[in-house]
Amino acid sequence: MEINPLFSSTHYNETGIAKVAVIRRLFSGLVEDLEGIIPGGSRELSIIKSNLEEACFYAVKAVRNYKENLA
Repeated sequence: MEINPLFSSTHYNETGIAKVAVIRRLFSGLVEDLEGIIPGGSRELSIIKSNLEEACFYAVKAVRNYKENLA
């Protein structure tokens, strides 16, 4: 049986790896900055971090959608 693309893994080329790394660094920096502004342990910060995690997932997935980023 063939694996559905929804569940397959992705192998990026050097360009794709670099793009994904930038995305992850940007989101990490944003979380770090927000943690310095919003009190830790707050419900709001937890929600923000969960939504940023989801947004990062979709940003990385967007890189996957372009064949020039794939090995």
